[in-house]
Amino acid sequence: MPRSLTTKFMATTTVALSCASLTQPAFAQTAFWNFESPPINPLAITPDGATLLACNTADNRLEVFLLTPTGMLKAGSVAVGLDPVSVRARSNTEAWVVNHVSDSVSIVDLAAMNVRATIDVGDEPTDVVFAGAPPRAFICISQLNQVRIVDPITLAPVGSPLTIEGEDPRALATDGTSVYAAIFESGNNTTVLPQTTVSNAALNPYPGDPNPPPNAGTLFSPAITAVNPPAVSLIVRKVGSNWVDDNTAAGLNWNAAVTWGMHDHDVAVINANTLAVSYITGLMNLNMNLATRPGGGITVIGTEALNHKRFEPNARGVFLRVLGVNVPAGSTVDLNPHLNYSTGTVPQPTRDLSIGDPRGIAWRPDGLRAYITGMGSNNVIITDGALARVANINVGQGPVAVSYDGPRSRAYVLNRFDGTISTIDDNSLTVTGSVSMYDPTPTVIRLGRPQLYDTHKTSGLGHMACASCHIDARMDQLAWDLGDPQGATVPVPNDICQGANIIPGICGNFHPMKGPMTTQTLIGIIGTGVLHWRGDRTNLAAFNPAFVGLMGDDTQLTAQEMSDFTAFISTIHFAPQPNRNFDNSLKTSFANGGNPVTGENFFMTVTIDGGVLTCNNCHSVPTGTSGLITPAMALQETQSIKIPQLRNLYEKTGLLKSGPGVMNNNRGFGFTHDGNVDTLFSFLQFSGFNFAAGAAGDQQRRDVEAFLHSFPSDTHAAVGVQTTVSNGAAPPPSQQALLNDMLAQANAGNVGLVVKGRSSGEQRGWVYTGGGVFQSDRAGQTIASSALIALASRGSELTWTVVPIGTQVRVGIDRDADGSLDRTELDACSDPANPLETPLNVCIADTDASHTVDVNDLLAVISSWGQTGPPGVLPADVASNCGDGVIDVNDLLAIVSMWGACP
Repeated sequence: MPRSLTTKFMATTTVALSCASLTQPAFAQTAFWNFESPPINPLAITPDGATLLACNTADNRLEVFLLTPTGMLKAGSVAVGLDPVSVRARSNTEAWVVNHVSDSVSIVDLAAMNVRATIDVGDEPTDVVFAGAPPRAFICISQLNQVRIVDPITLAPVGSPLTIEGEDPRALATDGTSVYAAIFESGNNTTVLPQTTVSNAALNPYPGDPNPPPNAGTLFSPAITAVNPPAVSLIVRKVGSNWVDDNTAAGLNWNAAVTWGMHDHDVAVINANTLAVSYITGLMNLNMNLATRPGGGITVIGTEALNHKRFEPNARGVFLRVLGVNVPAGSTVDLNPHLNYSTGTVPQPTRDLSIGDPRGIAWRPDGLRAYITGMGSNNVIITDGALARVANINVGQGPVAVSYDGPRSRAYVLNRFDGTISTIDDNSLTVTGSVSMYDPTPTVIRLGRPQLYDTHKTSGLGHMACASCHIDARMDQLAWDLGDPQGATVPVPNDICQGANIIPGICGNFHPMKGPMTTQTLIGIIGTGVLHWRGDRTNLAAFNPAFVGLMGDDTQLTAQEMSDFTAFISTIHFAPQPNRNFDNSLKTSFANGGNPVTGENFFMTVTIDGGVLTCNNCHSVPTGTSGLITPAMALQETQSIKIPQLRNLYEKTGLLKSGPGVMNNNRGFGFTHDGNVDTLFSFLQFSGFNFAAGAAGDQQRRDVEAFLHSFPSDTHAAVGVQTTVSNGAAPPPSQQALLNDMLAQANAGNVGLVVKGRSSGEQRGWVYTGGGVFQSDRAGQTIASSALIALASRGSELTWTVVPIGTQVRVGIDRDADGSLDRTELDACSDPANPLETPLNVCIADTDASHTVDVNDLLAVISSWGQTGPPGVLPADVASNCGDGVIDVNDLLAIVSMWGACP
């Protein structure tokens, strides 16, 4: 290993021995703001193979481990940005960490164990790789559909960002010459036709009917007790050159009805030198990750949704495939070859063989073996070069990434949900060890997550879960027709129907044949009234029957499990609104030519709906919903629909049905319950809205559209913003202005503010307490903001970060939230990442003010115990007790074991 890293490790390893506990502590119950951000590539090995880097997403840190013949050794951690999701080693001593919520990249000096610079890159970055001659950094910006290029030496941008024709590019891979970007929400060549189109029997003999179709004029099933089903839209899929539904008679198609198209881009291929972009198509609808293959090409893993197959009984347990594909040489492979999908339920031992929610992939250098992690199935499958399965290995909870260690024939697996890294021996194909990272995730999240993600627990084939469509509690950007021809009609309760106080029963019935509905986000749904597009679920627990009826499981969840699920979902927050100003105010212009400020005024005050209601009367700020159901009559629809929340509309763009680019859409579904409306401007053309006539009305629509794309989330817009100060004596004017803005928002009580970095050779932290004063991570030590800025210098950089209000103490100065500040704990040689250990209960303390447990401190302990040590054990032997050349917890444990116990 590099001498600088070895020295650093020996100088700063301060793991102390707790008299109270020598085991992993329980997770701290602290102020924790959960974005449920998806780790993308959170593991990396330095080029020399000496160091493993891991993103600790929950703790906003980069964890550093030294790789030895006998295993991993913790070498420390570095505070980075909010929700780090990917890390890459540019050299043996420099790592780039991508911070999803902070919209930044932290450049970490591994020798100094500090962030030396921070790059602001744009909304929700996901990954970075280095490629080209000369080498450049390619950074994926998911929400902007861009790849940005940066000179890794000067950190200056190289040209303009590359536009990626696809929604939500995420994972990157490179062979040094080409950069490959997996497009996460690539779609699957499905779209939706409006009800008015599919009701035309000349185009299709049985549009919207069940498969097989019923006799003309009859009800679908004797079980249906009320009226015929509502006329609904229809999902169609492009097969070859034809648009067909799942029940189209031979020779018939919907080609005349589909006047728009999708490009179905799955992977963008960037020439690292010329920056030309081309695309790979036809793979799967969610491209979750990819890796370059030894010998050439790439391997892509992800899932394919069968949303064109209508009706819950047909979809039960079989509406998804988990896939891998070698490009260009191979064909698509089902990564669950033991499933034949003839039934939606198999015995549990067969389910336990399945992989679900694949997130990580790594090849062995010879290309004969690939490791693929199943975040939902808690396992790793190993395949041969053609992706045929070789082995199935159970690891920790939520395995999200894997890195292969060639010199030691090992694979390291990062388990997101239990904060561990497992080691798999490539020869025996067994788990040989595990190390833990400190994880502040509260118990309420840990208990509820399995109900969303666990594919073995919640589905009949073990390969899918709620998160298969509600990806990371979000959306797959598809529509599904999950009606049930055997279902029953239920009246809409009057107390949730808008207008039922005047006309009881005006909202009609919930019919089991409901037609296509787009996947909704789970974020922010708790507390917004009845759920689902139609409001036909009173709460989250009312979805419990879907685990059997749709997912194919044997039983529903218990009442406690559903309660845990609800509590977990209620913890998830929306990301900061990217279209608002730093102070969370609205901008005065928008890309569509509208003015969000003017649009908000119109939304809040103008009686646009029938000349009676404002937009806000129904779509009430701050959530965008009143929680009620609007009658079909008022909507001019065939069924009543709940007023949906509006806090994620900016994420649903990508479909145009007219104008330039109409045949080159990123996706096939847009707005409203069935995704039939391409843009919000189109939605605002609804005849029931009283906009002004002509150009004036169109401007009003653009203003309202601009406001809707800027609709406030439940997280302040400044949260996550960072800047690294390296010249505190004279920071650039723009940086000083940002620091002033950070302090202003913190003074207003809108956000928290923390500072992390090195000072006087130590890792330090500060939290803003108001009045221009920061509390440091040493008890009783405060500093003025101006003096704190002045502390920063090259080699002692300090990074300022805006955090959600209420989290700043934990993030900034009390990592384990045990009431003892981090540096105070280190001074006393207790562990700031162990809430069960404080300066009050440690056995071995720092006696010489070196802030490090060393041989001198052990000698002092021996003296105080009145011993000279066990026979044959000298204090000088301590540093090599375990043969690793460093003082660590293993040495201390060995001493106490031989001496009996703490005094």
